[in-house]
Amino acid sequence: MNNFDKVNGENKMGKNRKELGEGIEQLLTRLRKENNWSRVEVVSKLNNKQITEKDIKKWEIGLKYPDLDMIYELSGLYQIPSEELIQAKNNSYEQGLASINMYTIKWICYFFNVSMHVAMVLMVFLYAFLLIFALWFFVTMLSSVDKSKI
Repeated sequence: MNNFDKVNGENKMGKNRKELGEGIEQLLTRLRKENNWSRVEVVSKLNNKQITEKDIKKWEIGLKYPDLDMIYELSGLYQIPSEELIQAKNNSYEQGLASINMYTIKWICYFFNVSMHVAMVLMVFLYAFLLIFALWFFVTMLSSVDKSKI
């Protein structure tokens, strides 16, 4: 990818991020809500003892993605082609939703049960706090250095 592509926001496939379809997080959330199902109902309809409500929540937030066998089960449950789910999973990877900042924001969403926007604001405050703490630490260390040995 050359600098021109980076400036225009294109990825290595030549597609603009806005041109990509929805990610698997958005697709699973939308399908569940269209059917008026709770996460618990999805778990019971999947009839898979290894899947819990927390797994469904992690899929919808994007902390974890369903494996191929589960994609086939989900396609049967929601009556959509499995290719659509696989493409949505690929879209999530293409959109860069696995970056470290997004991953941290998703964990904040999961633990505090807040929206992505609230988690992003919390992340900004966390970064600001860490910056202030780092500056305070370095100023404190600098003032404690014995200047006679320099």
